[in-house]
Amino acid sequence: MREDASKRDKRKGRTLTEIAFRSVSTGLICCLIPLSFSFASNLPARGQSASETDVLGVHKSSNSVTIDTFPLAAVKIAAAANPNTPPASLTKLAADSSSFVRRAVASNPKLSEELKEKLAVDSDQTVVESLLKSSSLPNLSTLDKLLAASTPRIRETLAANENTPTVILAKLSQGPIYTEYLLLSLARNPHSGPDVTTRLVRIGDRLVRTFLARSAKLPAACFVALANDGDLGVRSMVAANPHCPQTLLDLLAKDANTIVREAVALNQSTSKATLAKLAGDSHQDVRQAVAGNYTSEAQVVGSLSKDQNETVRALAAANPNIDPTILHALAKDSSAAVRCAVALNSNTKVDTIKSLMGDGTIAVMQILAAQPVLEAADYEKLAVCTSPLVRLNLANNPALSESVIKILAQDQDARVRASLAHNARAKVSEEVFIALSKDHDALVREALAVNAKVPATTLTALSQDDAITVQTALAANPNIAGETLMALVNSDCGAIRRALLQRGDLPEVALAKLTAAEEIKFILAGRAQTSPSVLAMLAKDADPSLRSQVAAQGKLSPETLKILASDKSQYVRAACAGNRAISAELLNALALDAQALVRARAAGNPSASAETLTLLAQDKNPEIRRAAAANLTTPATTLALLAEDNETWLTK
Repeated sequence: MREDASKRDKRKGRTLTEIAFRSVSTGLICCLIPLSFSFASNLPARGQSASETDVLGVHKSSNSVTIDTFPLAAVKIAAAANPNTPPASLTKLAADSSSFVRRAVASNPKLSEELKEKLAVDSDQTVVESLLKSSSLPNLSTLDKLLAASTPRIRETLAANENTPTVILAKLSQGPIYTEYLLLSLARNPHSGPDVTTRLVRIGDRLVRTFLARSAKLPAACFVALANDGDLGVRSMVAANPHCPQTLLDLLAKDANTIVREAVALNQSTSKATLAKLAGDSHQDVRQAVAGNYTSEAQVVGSLSKDQNETVRALAAANPNIDPTILHALAKDSSAAVRCAVALNSNTKVDTIKSLMGDGTIAVMQILAAQPVLEAADYEKLAVCTSPLVRLNLANNPALSESVIKILAQDQDARVRASLAHNARAKVSEEVFIALSKDHDALVREALAVNAKVPATTLTALSQDDAITVQTALAANPNIAGETLMALVNSDCGAIRRALLQRGDLPEVALAKLTAAEEIKFILAGRAQTSPSVLAMLAKDADPSLRSQVAAQGKLSPETLKILASDKSQYVRAACAGNRAISAELLNALALDAQALVRARAAGNPSASAETLTLLAQDKNPEIRRAAAANLTTPATTLALLAEDNETWLTK
């Protein structure tokens, strides 16, 4: 029985209402205005409950209405922000009585210097801020005038803009107005010069100095000042900075605080001589940092291998610079952590690793079981280890002999058998693969199903498995035969179908069959890899929400787009109207559509022709005119007309 479309759309999070909202919002410019106002009402609306909210953002209670939108000349605002609007129109808009219009003009990157100078002294501070957030700032003369009489907010905006000239940033650092945000913005601005940084080191608060202490481009004098800073956090940040000069790291290595010395010990730019001194530090955290620093010399690491602290010895044993002879001695250390580090170190000799075979600690044996350098006899010993955790690691080892593989294939723990079944590096025989394919535990068969080294005949047998998890795993295996693949395609299990879609190599016939499944249709409709032929099939579906998703695809054939452009659903036509791949002829036809939603999407399409946009700019619906005004391909002559549009409505 066919599922109700609206319910299915809600389940997928794509109701027609949402599609309509997205269609409008993507075709139109939204002005986000953090304002609200309310209208008092003596009587509650009949039949409405308190706190009810309608789709226009009107919050209704028993005695008032609060609207979180604002009456705006939105068409004019969109034209004011469009960089293609003619200079004459921008000049007129810059004098508009609405600060929202002037704010949009100020954000326009194509303003003349004359307009920038005019807007820089606008009576509304938000207009000036909009100008100073732009990528195209006023000239130095205008900026200098602003600094002479600007508020802290204006100075902060300039300091945060990466396009602010270096000379202006230098003047901002000289005051007389300082705020925490201003100083931090200057510190973060990549165009702040050395003089600005030097001053910030002197006058900045702890947050600013800590930020600078981590910088890669500090002048030498700043490094010196920060290394002598009275704040512990600042000094520790400098000590951890890999760009800090070695002479200063030598100084910080003598710091009275352990945290600073530890940071120096961890820094790979620290000199070997300083690391050697820190290896004798009284605090174990510092010695641990030296032992874990891969620039420490072998002699230093060797001395730390005898440290009383277990963690220091373990870090020394893990250091690649340690001498192999010392590693051999550490293989007998009383600490399991140290012995594990020895077993993991790439410099450990084979004879040292073999000497650990007598270790009774599970952690050490787990590491040995994963080592590919042992002899067959060692692996046979590990294969009968009492701990399944050891055998689990062994089953994934690529160097297993045939005899060990047979032992593990009959292991009493299903996890061990599953690990072997998943092992694509070991030389597992077809006989063992067949035996594992008949294992009574589904976990083993599932692990085998994803193994690309398993023969196709064995994988085919798994396609008849009773466990859905096995069939789902099999669907991802690149080695399955064509007939097995098609058998899985015919499954009615959603998990198997979704796994098949992840492959990326399904033939057209398989994809065509998958379109019969409702939940797969939406996945296929939204995939960039879906072929035009499959999309053409989906375009004929009875569900308009699915057709809407298909209509937005950029890979649609001209024939499919033509069919969808005349769809009975306005949401499908709207999706077509917003598709950049649509032909000029179809878009022109959709620009005459009876539904405003469709025309709005056409007006916002950057592929629309000048003739189409000029036509839509005269639409009776102001939202459509706003979309045309925001479109970067709208002709300048049309934008000039839209710049005169005074239609005002509640919007965001």
